[in-house]
Amino acid sequence: MKKLFTFLFALIAGIGTICASYTQVNGIYYNFNKTTQTAAVTYHGNTYEDNEYTPVVYSGAVIIPSSVSYDGITYSVTSIGDYAFFECSSLTSVTIPNSVTSIGESAFYKCSSLTSVTIPNSVTSITHYAFYGCSSLTSLTIPNSVTSIGEKAFYGCSGITSPVYNAHY
Repeated sequence: MKKLFTFLFALIAGIGTICASYTQVNGIYYNFNKTTQTAAVTYHGNTYEDNEYTPVVYSGAVIIPSSVSYDGITYSVTSIGDYAFFECSSLTSVTIPNSVTSIGESAFYKCSSLTSVTIPNSVTSITHYAFYGCSSLTSLTIPNSVTSIGEKAFYGCSGITSPVYNAHY
């Protein structure tokens, strides 16, 4: 029985390793899921405090591609993961492709130089603290496709003048 348990544990651990991995492609870190052939933009490090996104890497405008090829497989970029651009203070604008459906928790947290974000009609959810503290953000259009906006997603975005963002979001 012990051998069976050890075998099953090793098998499950191996499947997790096969299905998900992250690496850098063209300057952006992705978490790849081989099973669904999807990718999420992600941070790199053991925790978001160890985030290796630096102002030197992400300065100016970033255009996230709709797909990325890695290790002979083309993955559809379907989300901006939690903490993906956490405290990336030199990031000025982000263009998100139509393949993305969600923006994760604290994805652009305290990106203090971020002035504009293009959110496509494919996005349905923007989670908690996604743009928290983006004080320079002045250009933002949220499409009607967004059905869920998390707590304080736009808190501290003092450059946005629409009353809805100055209040709860």
